[in-house]
Amino acid sequence: MKRIFRTISCILLLSANAFGGNSMESTHLYEKEDIKKAASLPPQVFKISGGLFGSYRNVSLFPVPFDNSVGSNDMGNAVTIISFPKGKIDYDRYFRNAADDMSGSGEFVSQTAKDILGYGQVRRFLLFDFKKKLHREYRIVFPITQYIQKIALADPERKRFLFEIESQKRNAKNPFDSDNFLQLIDLSDDKHKVIKEVFKPAGTIWTTTKDRVFLWEFDEKKLHVYNMKLEPADHPLEAVVKKYKDQIDFSRIAIHPYLPFAYLYGGKKGATFINWNKDRSDAPRWLIRGVDYVSFSPDGKWVAFQKDYPEPKQTYLMPVSDKYPHYLGSPILLADTYFNEGKFAWTSNPTGFVGSSLDKIYRWDLEIRDFPQKGKMSFHDYVVQKDLEKLAKEKRQGLGK
Repeated sequence: MKRIFRTISCILLLSANAFGGNSMESTHLYEKEDIKKAASLPPQVFKISGGLFGSYRNVSLFPVPFDNSVGSNDMGNAVTIISFPKGKIDYDRYFRNAADDMSGSGEFVSQTAKDILGYGQVRRFLLFDFKKKLHREYRIVFPITQYIQKIALADPERKRFLFEIESQKRNAKNPFDSDNFLQLIDLSDDKHKVIKEVFKPAGTIWTTTKDRVFLWEFDEKKLHVYNMKLEPADHPLEAVVKKYKDQIDFSRIAIHPYLPFAYLYGGKKGATFINWNKDRSDAPRWLIRGVDYVSFSPDGKWVAFQKDYPEPKQTYLMPVSDKYPHYLGSPILLADTYFNEGKFAWTSNPTGFVGSSLDKIYRWDLEIRDFPQKGKMSFHDYVVQKDLEKLAKEKRQGLGK
């Protein structure tokens, strides 16, 4: 373990020559050479036991309201809480056979709420209350031409969720000929209740923060903002995107939970950094090419992303801090492995990243680690400190002038 962090320290302190860098800012904040020479952080790897053939494979993962844990619904007909006590792995099954066919992936909620979790499967939603030890099954849509596409938490106290519903048009000529809607649904009772519905135009993606819903029409380049009641609202991101809409290209949005910036990705030129800090330039900056599946840690101190172009497909981590001019530190290679959507999740207390691939679970603990300044600062602060020293030495991001 100590050897791992000596490796990280050495790589983070490499000179500018190792990256072929100079004092001029490059086209992208981090180029392919930065990716190739990134520091590495090897994982703990666990083989998943059980299943018909001796081990489960490609199990789905989602966040859960438990410390140091993630969840899965692909390990028997139950909700499995996968925890990592003292660096080992443990499995606890809850709600065994509470409903028919609980396994088989699903549409998972990316946010967690105290004592409850839920996930959607085609037309139904399963809600589990660990404190009350009860579950409810809701038929969200009834016609066979309607499906649940995506789910987000809107109000945990009132058990309200946002559902994207796809409704195939009558006499549709292809599977993509459909109307989509965002519905705010109350699940506090035995039967679900639709509170409000908003039409989702074709060619639109959506995401949420703690108190806002964002719909991005990427063909029309329009950003719509709502509050969690699906009422029109505002947010600083809207003005910045409108200002630079002809300079940016993206189809997905990842908004930091508390710092004033967003990660825009899925465009032709790669991921883009954009911010609305009044004390910094709001001009967008290209980050890295070929980025997909961006995800911030629950505490906001890290961001994980998949790189799918150019080959090979890999998973990376970046430290996040307001000490960086652009909030984002140098990439750190987690694995030469690509975790598909629904196959990775974050843990809290301690913060960690967990991925599933084939018959293995990969886990990175980002708090309880061995490093030179342990006991004097957190692992995150240590990585940021060393990374800033490296960037200043290379005179990058406006540092070291």
